[in-house]
Amino acid sequence: MDELLAQFVIEARELTQQAAEDLLAIEREPGNRERLESAFRALHTLKGSVGLFDLAPMQSVLHSAEDALGKAVNDGSEFDADRLDPLLTIIEWIDQCVLNLERSGTLPSGATAAAIALAKSVAPDSAMAWNALPPVAPSLLPQWARDLFAMHAGSGKARLVALRYSPSPDCFFNGDDPAALMAAVPRLLFARLSTREHWPDAGAFDPFRSNLIFEAVSDANRQEVEAIFRLIPDQVVIVAQSGPAPARLQEGKPGEQSSRTIRVEAGRIDAIMAIVGELITAKNGMSTLVSQAQVEGGVALARSLAGAQQGFDRLVGQLQRAANGIRMVPIGETLRRLPRLVREISGQTGKPLEIEISGSETEADKAIVDGLYDALLHLIRNAVDHGIEEQDSRSMAGKPPRGRISVSARQIGYHLELRIADDGRGIDPELVLAAALSRGLIEREEAAQLSPEQILDLLFRPGFSTASAVTEISGRGIGMDAVRATVRRLSGTVRLSSEPGRGTTATLILPTQFALTRIIIVDVAGEQYGIPMDVIVETARVPASAIVAVRSGEAFVHRNRTIPVLRLGNLVGRPAQQRSEELVLIVDYASLAIGLVVDRVGERFETVLRPPIGLLKVVPGIAGTTVLGDGRVVMVLDPEALAA
Repeated sequence: MDELLAQFVIEARELTQQAAEDLLAIEREPGNRERLESAFRALHTLKGSVGLFDLAPMQSVLHSAEDALGKAVNDGSEFDADRLDPLLTIIEWIDQCVLNLERSGTLPSGATAAAIALAKSVAPDSAMAWNALPPVAPSLLPQWARDLFAMHAGSGKARLVALRYSPSPDCFFNGDDPAALMAAVPRLLFARLSTREHWPDAGAFDPFRSNLIFEAVSDANRQEVEAIFRLIPDQVVIVAQSGPAPARLQEGKPGEQSSRTIRVEAGRIDAIMAIVGELITAKNGMSTLVSQAQVEGGVALARSLAGAQQGFDRLVGQLQRAANGIRMVPIGETLRRLPRLVREISGQTGKPLEIEISGSETEADKAIVDGLYDALLHLIRNAVDHGIEEQDSRSMAGKPPRGRISVSARQIGYHLELRIADDGRGIDPELVLAAALSRGLIEREEAAQLSPEQILDLLFRPGFSTASAVTEISGRGIGMDAVRATVRRLSGTVRLSSEPGRGTTATLILPTQFALTRIIIVDVAGEQYGIPMDVIVETARVPASAIVAVRSGEAFVHRNRTIPVLRLGNLVGRPAQQRSEELVLIVDYASLAIGLVVDRVGERFETVLRPPIGLLKVVPGIAGTTVLGDGRVVMVLDPEALAA
């Protein structure tokens, strides 16, 4: 993608998001002048940026939207909520155009027709908005326009208009005559022709297909030139220059504070993180060297190495924290998209809704923040479709007529806790159990043993649904297992809690950083494996007699909880002999505790977890690999996947 277009895509997303937030705020407070002016400024800025490219449909629609907001700004009238819908629809369409530009560099098919309809929705008297646009700064002009203006720099004309007309290949079948249109441009100073593609061989030449691009300079005013092409705005880009172009951009004056923010390509940050990971592996290796020096009797050497290791640890730690900080962004970047989603769902379902968001300033790794939206989308859709009652039912239950969804974020240690709560009807455990039994997801004997938390956890089973019909909002019952799959990919967990009649809360626990994982090394039958420390609640020594058979498995009672037991040796194909006392790692995942029996617990350290590759990608229960200080590669296990 062209560098200028890539920059435009980034800025366009920020501006459409700002405009949408302002409009949604106006819906709640119709008299909020500050928000109205902010939305106007965002659309005005975006329209100016669009003018740098051959994106006439986008520009015309934005011009119409800007006019609609501008009238309210200028006459001081209250912007009623009924006028918001077409503006929000325009913003959604602009978002789709920006996405298409990012993917293919072009607008979606049918952009011109869509632009005409959208422009009419906010300006019924005009199919397209072709009012004069502010002159484009010469330093920001497209290269072709700068070349044309440079050719006529000595013409003595104070104001010039450059145009680039790319007729549709099928223009002749639409009744267009490109040569006649160009001849109609008033006061032409210069014109030139080029081809869109190389001319084909004579045998493949199609005389009814246009392959021309027209470029020209005129000293007519912009409105006169635009009038010639008013029926084909998507095929022409017109820019005006006021005054001579400066030789270069002005430099900042002495003493002025320059911006301290720069945009950095994500791949460059990832490269820095990879180097940090290699440094951490090298740092861990120094511990092995110190131990070897001590064993071999080199006390002085061991002390020297230990001193060097401390300095190395300190510097690597500082570099690690600085590199992690680069990737940290506020979770508000994702949460700010939710009000638009809730408003859309409210319109689809007819259920009045409101959303409250807190903790937007909480930071996490950018990959985590970006990856959360799909999970939040499913959770909110399910909350509205299955949880929030109809308005009449809410009134009978003594609840406010508007359903309420709250989303809160906070940091707890090295983790991000995200809660999504609704004040709907809640979840009936009996209904969940009945649905699970009818679909054959569990046996009746197993159902009788489930705790309330485990019953709610059934909702995450693939294909589970209590819905009696498929809806556009929540789909075909795949929402909740999709949530867990998404959260697992982000190295997190999700759990549900509910109170019938009062609402449901989904709690997501995720790491704040992806770069490093704290692991503990365990020995099993002479082999070593890594276990993420974040999932380990405690270690316990349990008498073998306390571990009893339960159906096809084993379990023991610990702190008044029945905990199922998994013997890691059996899982990895290296069963160990039972001892009089077992060493058990108690792992907690999604409100379900599991006891993992191992032979010995070894060192603990932070490391970069490399994703499984090759054959390991298809082996269940492997979260990744890491390199120990002595160079050995160790598989890091995923206890939840092992228990599945």
